[in-house]
Amino acid sequence: MTKLSPLRSTIFLVLLAFALSCTDHDIPEKIELKTLPITSNPNGLKCSIVFSLNVVRTGSLPVKEYGVVYSAFGAGNGPVIENPTIENNLKVIFDLPASVGDKSKIGPQLCTNNINYRAYAILIDDSVVYGNMLNFHDN
Repeated sequence: MTKLSPLRSTIFLVLLAFALSCTDHDIPEKIELKTLPITSNPNGLKCSIVFSLNVVRTGSLPVKEYGVVYSAFGAGNGPVIENPTIENNLKVIFDLPASVGDKSKIGPQLCTNNINYRAYAILIDDSVVYGNMLNFHDN
């Protein structure tokens, strides 16, 4: 049996320490949202609608803001945008914290029959997660 030289022993111990110190880093999960169909406001106000979403999973990154972003004909923000974003369109902001389940909030009065909308969440790292796109179109 051969003896390890001091240099080889040191190299072996350093490599062993590196191998034992390596850990897997978990990739943080982001919130998962599902956009739900809009409904009429039950209080009967003309042109008043309720935006709804479902928080499917909260994830591990904290949410700074969440709600529904929309583009609507006649809402004062130009033509209807196919995929509205938080940077360029109107938002209905829901109350924090974001927890699993269905959420609803009364939006502004929108007397239109053409609205594109989707759920969104702004995370603590300023990234944005969007839910599925829906369109309200009444013929």
